[in-house]
Amino acid sequence: MSTVYSEFAQVCQQVKHWPSDLRQHLAEEIAKSLAAELPTDNGEWNDAKNERRCELIDKDIQGTLGAAERRELELLTQEMRVHRRAVAPIPLAGAIRLHQQLLEKKWQQQQADGEAP
Repeated sequence: MSTVYSEFAQVCQQVKHWPSDLRQHLAEEIAKSLAAELPTDNGEWNDAKNERRCELIDKDIQGTLGAAERRELELLTQEMRVHRRAVAPIPLAGAIRLHQQLLEKKWQQQQADGEAP
């Protein structure tokens, strides 16, 4: 197991013990960070890009993907996700409202039980 993965696993174990609102905030910050790294749409997503991405996925599954190809696959995947979000965004507003309502309900229950949040 690599040192980086080991450190990652340790951090994950620590985060599991954080209050849910802090974990949610961390998740939001990570999502913002990842979104900032996504490329802007560098042209239209097309069949050639999709075909190349599929070829790279096949090589990855076969275990023959090189480092440069792995980076190319990552970039193509990011570009595909940008395209997908543009043409078919995932409706998250309802899920976000529900999450906020559940957090509020939990907070109210903790207050009623005399627990500190």
